[in-house]
Amino acid sequence: MPFTPQPTLPPDPSVRIFWIGLNILAEGPDNGCQTFVDHISKPHKLSIEVRRKRHGKPDQLMMRHLGPLVFTGADPDHKQGLIIQTDIPANQKRVTAYDGTEPSDQGFRLSDTFKLTDHLSTKPKVIEASALPGILVDNGVLYTADKVTVKAQLKPTSGTPTDLTEVSTIIGCNIYLDPAVPGQMVSLFWKQEGKEVHLPLKQSPNFSYEIYIINEPLFEENSPGPPTHGEFTEYFKILSNVKPGEEFEIEFLEDIPDKGSTRTPCLSILLGP
Repeated sequence: MPFTPQPTLPPDPSVRIFWIGLNILAEGPDNGCQTFVDHISKPHKLSIEVRRKRHGKPDQLMMRHLGPLVFTGADPDHKQGLIIQTDIPANQKRVTAYDGTEPSDQGFRLSDTFKLTDHLSTKPKVIEASALPGILVDNGVLYTADKVTVKAQLKPTSGTPTDLTEVSTIIGCNIYLDPAVPGQMVSLFWKQEGKEVHLPLKQSPNFSYEIYIINEPLFEENSPGPPTHGEFTEYFKILSNVKPGEEFEIEFLEDIPDKGSTRTPCLSILLGP
């Protein structure tokens, strides 16, 4: 697993992040998490939302971003379009991976999420021109937020297919703020309509936050039949250093329950160690 393992995933985080659709997560600078967003797959469209969650009341929508990110001046390395930063001392920041006993009330182990390096003989490289600007998270606990139980096969270009009984679809990250430190918050930095934007998510006992990073088609496809496009076919377009014949695709052998916006659940994945 490419992140330091952590045996617990406590309840009631201050902020939850969910990656849905064609996103590749990898180790980032300073123990953070780097997201590469597939910008070249035409059926998939990026949207980002931040919601304030209030018990028994409708969500309050705090931020929406539609379309590709642009590089934010908040990143001196000029790679990020969005930075999700926890305002705690630098020596306390680290993105870890939940690897405890499942199921938990929050989700599943990150090791359940699909990792490219488990199925390739060499570690692939992301073609940055096709996957940046990206997203950097500097603190939190990663886990598998959802998966579907379905008969499927992982089919390499050459070789024997591997039977699958479940497929992970969504990656989550919990961020925990210390209520004993009232000034702690999570801050978002990005560029919107040509202007640098800062959105502070201040902690409160009355609400929490959810951030959705979605890169998938814009509506649910209800037509019968097999999926109209392959997910890993799209991923391999933004990867290099993959040996000929090692590319693969997932073939679903039965209907996908709660499939969302596409007949294939557009799954976010890990690059791997």
